[in-house]
Amino acid sequence: MGLRYSSYIDPVVPTEGKHLAEDISFQILDYRLANENGSRSWFTPRTISSRLRRVSSSSASSTSHYKVSKNFVTYGCRTCRTHLSSYSQIMSKDYRGKTGDAYLMHNVVNVVEGEPEVRSMITGDYIVCDILCHWCKNVVGWKYLESEKKEQRYKEGTYVLELQTICKCD
Repeated sequence: MGLRYSSYIDPVVPTEGKHLAEDISFQILDYRLANENGSRSWFTPRTISSRLRRVSSSSASSTSHYKVSKNFVTYGCRTCRTHLSSYSQIMSKDYRGKTGDAYLMHNVVNVVEGEPEVRSMITGDYIVCDILCHWCKNVVGWKYLESEKKEQRYKEGTYVLELQTICKCD
């Protein structure tokens, strides 16, 4: 079966005057950073963002360019705490799922899609598939694949995460 790789969701690192991508765009694209002696070594995306935070937290300057937002929230699977999405991906908090309240999300990570099925909901019939946490395989919500109504097509490709199946990871 092999090792499973989980994606981690890191807070956005805002900058003043410059975009972070301008500063280290080539290094992030190929996941390499230069060492102090000029040689290059490989890092994962998680390591890059961790290094950026460590550099910013170690500097005593009050004008540090890299400050992590305190409002950043990461949502994960309630069972295994695998990262699924973040607060910035929420489209609507006004949804109901099988287990209660739910969030409509632009994007989620670390999920496996189940078999497509037609499901009848309050706003019409949809072709949806359940989404399962890729680590523990618990159902955490569903993905809208297709809508029968033209005015509901904005939901296609979006995800619903049920609050009973997720938790805040911060």
